[in-house]
Amino acid sequence: MDQEQASDIIVTAQRYQQRLQDVPISISVIGSKELGARAVAELKDLQYSVPGFSTFEYGVGRQFVQMRGISNTIGSSTVGIYLDETPLGLDTQGEVLNVRLLDLERVEVLRGPQATLYGQGSMGGTIRYIPAAPRLDAVSGSVEGEYSSTRGGESGGRVVGVLNLPLATDKAGLRLVAGYERIGGFIDNVDTGEKNINQADIYTLRANLLAQPTDRLSLSLLGLYQRSEQDNQDFGVGYRTSALVPTPIKDRYTLIQAKLSYDLDFAELSVSGSYIDRHNEIQFDLSPFYVPALPLLGIPPGFIDRIAYPAETDYKIYSGEVRLASQSAGPLGWQFGGTYRDLKSAQLSETNTAPGTLPFAILDFDQFNRNKSYALYGELNYAFTPRLKATAGLRYFSDRKRQITDSSSFGVSTLDVNKGRFETVNPRFNLSYEFTPDSMVFANVAKGFRSGGFNTTSAGGGVFTIPPSYDPDQIWTYELGTKHQLFSNKLILDASVYRSVWSKVQSYTFAPGSAIQIVTNSGKVSGWGVDLSATARPTRSLTLSATYGWNNLAFDTATGDKGKGDPIDGAVRESWSASADFRPTLTDTITGIFRIDYQHAGKGQITLRNFAPPTIVARPGRDLVNLRIGASIGQVEVALFANNLFDENVPNIIGPFGVINENVEQRPRVIGIGTSIKF
Repeated sequence: MDQEQASDIIVTAQRYQQRLQDVPISISVIGSKELGARAVAELKDLQYSVPGFSTFEYGVGRQFVQMRGISNTIGSSTVGIYLDETPLGLDTQGEVLNVRLLDLERVEVLRGPQATLYGQGSMGGTIRYIPAAPRLDAVSGSVEGEYSSTRGGESGGRVVGVLNLPLATDKAGLRLVAGYERIGGFIDNVDTGEKNINQADIYTLRANLLAQPTDRLSLSLLGLYQRSEQDNQDFGVGYRTSALVPTPIKDRYTLIQAKLSYDLDFAELSVSGSYIDRHNEIQFDLSPFYVPALPLLGIPPGFIDRIAYPAETDYKIYSGEVRLASQSAGPLGWQFGGTYRDLKSAQLSETNTAPGTLPFAILDFDQFNRNKSYALYGELNYAFTPRLKATAGLRYFSDRKRQITDSSSFGVSTLDVNKGRFETVNPRFNLSYEFTPDSMVFANVAKGFRSGGFNTTSAGGGVFTIPPSYDPDQIWTYELGTKHQLFSNKLILDASVYRSVWSKVQSYTFAPGSAIQIVTNSGKVSGWGVDLSATARPTRSLTLSATYGWNNLAFDTATGDKGKGDPIDGAVRESWSASADFRPTLTDTITGIFRIDYQHAGKGQITLRNFAPPTIVARPGRDLVNLRIGASIGQVEVALFANNLFDENVPNIIGPFGVINENVEQRPRVIGIGTSIKF
């Protein structure tokens, strides 16, 4: 199977179709063939092919994502994530919707701030999942199955089916995707005797209806349902845990998206709208934090030895966008648009104890959020010559938030009612020069942002002054890059150097004159970075690729939780990857498969200087190798694979950290066999 040529990939990173080489920004694109060749299943698998990108998870669907060293444990994500035209980001780190990479046309990873076209959260970059569209000319589909075994754990596997049905030739079509995944557990509970307690099941259904009644009009309707259930999160030490309280995760969401595009001759009109209904359940073990303190309240030792903290959250999210993009052949191009988003969330959580019960809840939390945001944006691009082009863009963002929090601690109740409006204006400037159609240099200056949020003012008890809200933070990135396709696309080189200045960083600090933690805009971060990627195709059957990412972002000023010179929480300073994909022709009908992927992620940390004593939570470096060997026989492919081939046993996070009592464990070596049939 030939890998995609970069010249063959058409992307919509700038909201209109372009050849990948012609996009004057730092971008990585993983097409459908490459996704299949790497056998990727979720976002974390893309670390092998994108410079400067890393993520870790502590359970199914609980991911912290960072790009170019931009990350934070406070507030919303610093990386924007989209499914087609639908934004998936939320106001809480680690809670972005988990999208399984099933039957995708491509994944676009845009590095650097993308606030003009993609809005809040796109500070380090933006990730776009583009589902495969229905084909209108023929019935087609595929079936794939996989069986695997985790070292020291249990077996797992997945089954995925795709069916493409033309409903009216060249006029309408339907594409259906169904998947089931069992992720084998590998952590044992030494106290209860339970084995492999962190197993998970994921169910996915997706339908995409496309209609093109005329050459000018295109309509589509996409529906996605996904449910995941994990018995316990990936907490342990040496793949063992002694927790008496289970830590399950259950997540279910339904996403519906409708799109319309119409050719007006002088411009294309695009309209999209979406609705997300999500329900999430999670539980943490608070026993190590509170059980030792209960005797101080007169509770007899042993009366309570387990304290569970379950939480349920419901989301209802409506979003929409209208965009008009020029289609003239002249030197001037433009696009203007507006977006609207209405997010409602309700979270309910309360501690429960065992074997005894208390007459009050240690913690009780009931919160309702309503966020209404809209944005107006526009970009102009002008070709001074066929080779020299410039782009200028601007986005105005307004976010009205309301939050009601009814909480109690050890029976003492408080009520906080907050509301506020957060605004920001975000420009972008780009200049590019093409030496040839396959060789370019570009300069980019852009400002990214996240919205603000609220503090619980009642924590001061009327004694200490606590600011009710904190503002959006913002980042300016200045970048110089170059892109080349050489020797008839046998060698592809991308490189960029950038400097980021992150100001008004949302940080933990102390309310004046107290030890009460609050969030303020008290930090400033700056630093340089480099992204490099190369792909070589010396023969038709061999593809070699490599990436490198480095940044030295650090705090310029001290905050309540950071000292001057501290790195960004969770960020990886240096990472690199390499892969070799060899597919020799063995006979007229059989093609061999040999693929090896290697990734190195440097160490990072989470710095908590506001703890007593100050704490540094380590995120160790790691080296992971994946191997895949098999054969393709016509439309059938069979391959043996090994993920984490050398069984790297380094925790993703060394705990304790917050409500995480133990380490966040790295999955051991997984060995399996996979097969797929296309028709």
